[in-house]
Parts: sequence; structure tokens; C-alpha cells
Amino acid sequence: MDRVLQLLGLIYKAKRMILSEDEVLNHLSEIRFMIIASDISVKSKERFLKKCSYYKIEYTDKYTTEQLSSSIGKDNVKVIGITDKGFVKSLKEKL
Repeated sequence: MDRVLQLLGLIYKAKRMILSEDEVLNHLSEIRFMIIASDISVKSKERFLKKCSYYKIEYTDKYTTEQLSSSIGKDNVKVIGITDKGFVKSLKEKL
């Protein structure tokens, strides 16, 4: 498994991530880094990219829904918001 995906499991256990599209949109001011599934719909992807641009949130879209879901043990994970600066730094180093 990819090191980033392993780190996502740790971030999830530490409760430093926000899951689901609606929750991410409701907590944009808290999010330091966003992971958007590469296979998300075009309309949803555009919406999240606009939000990332407006709130100056860095992001990646390197992983699929299946990869994100299996890394944290949840179903159908399309977008993840990371709230902890330390974890964000580790993620960026591994990307």
C-alpha cells in the first residue's frame, strides 16, 4: 500500500480528517489540505477545485474512490479534508 494511503488511516484514527462532500463544504475554514478522488464527477470536482482556490487549500487528486475508501475502512469516500498542519506536512513529503 502507498505510504500516503497508510498515513490516511492514521489521520482517520487520530480524528484529524473530515469526510463526505457536505461535511467538507461545511468546514472549509478548518481544512488545511484536501484529497479529491480522481474518479469523482466532473461537476463535483469543479466545485471542490473552486473552493480550494478560494480558500487557498492545497489538494491532490491522485487517488481513486476505492483507494481512499480502503485506506480508512469506509465506503464510497470521494473527498477528504485534513485539518492538522503536522499531518499535512507529512502528506506533502510523501506525495
